[in-house]
Amino acid sequence: MKPKIIYPKSQIINYLANILFFTFSILNAETLTFSIDYLGFSVASVVMTLQDSDDIQNDIDIQKKIAVQAVSSRFTTLLKNTFDNTYTSYIDHNFRPLIYQRGIQQSNFQEEATVEYHFDTLQASYYDSVNERSETYQILGNTRDFFTTLYYLRTLDLQQSHELTLDVAGKIILISTRHTGVETLRTNIGRVRTNKVEIYFTWYDDKEKMQSDILTNNLYNEDNILIFWFTNDENQIPVKSQYTRKPFPVYWSITNHTG
Repeated sequence: MKPKIIYPKSQIINYLANILFFTFSILNAETLTFSIDYLGFSVASVVMTLQDSDDIQNDIDIQKKIAVQAVSSRFTTLLKNTFDNTYTSYIDHNFRPLIYQRGIQQSNFQEEATVEYHFDTLQASYYDSVNERSETYQILGNTRDFFTTLYYLRTLDLQQSHELTLDVAGKIILISTRHTGVETLRTNIGRVRTNKVEIYFTWYDDKEKMQSDILTNNLYNEDNILIFWFTNDENQIPVKSQYTRKPFPVYWSITNHTG
C-alpha cells in the first residue's frame, strides 16, 4: 500500500494561487505599452496585447495570441536602423508558441516569417516568404520566443530561480533567472513595489543565428545581463527592463497598462 502524502498547507495554498493566477491571465485580455529608451531618448514604442486567437483556424491547441507592434521614433539614428515590426505568437495553455509570425520592416532588412513549433517531435519549421528561406531545426520542450517567455515568467514564483530556453532566430539559448531583491519604483502606472529579476544567457550549441530583426535578434549575449522589474503582486506586470549592453544600456519603461 502506497503511503499517503500530506502536503503542507502553505504549499497547497501557493499551488492553488498559481492556478488561479494562470487561469486569470490566460482568459483575459491585456495591453502593455512600453517606451524603449537609449541615452535618455525614447527611440521606439512597443505595444503588446494578450487577446483571443479567433483570426486563425487550426486543429492544434491554440488558446490565445500575443500580438506585438514595435515602431522606432525620430531618434532612430541612435539605433542605426528604423523599423516598424509586428510579432504574433499563437500560444498553448502554457504560453508555448505553436505558431510565431514576424513581419519585419527595417531600413536594412525585411522578413515575413512563420515558425511552426512541434513539441511532440521537438522540431520547429521556419519559412520566410520575402527572402525565400526555409529551415527545420531542433527545439526543447520549454522553448519559447522572447514575448511568450516574458508572459510565462509572470506565471512563476519570481523569487525562485528558473531555467528556460529561447529560440532566437533559429538558435536555441538557455536562460536562467535570479531574484535579486524587492524595490519600489515610480512608473507611469504609479508607484509600485517590484521584484527585480536578473536573466543570464548561455549558448546551447554553436549554431549561427539567422539574420532577423534588431529588437529581439540582437538582445542576447553571454556577457550581458537582462534585468526585469515585475510588480510584486498577483499580476506581476513587467514595468521596467534594462539590457546591459556596451557601451550604454537599453531600457524598457512601461507607459500604459489596461486589462
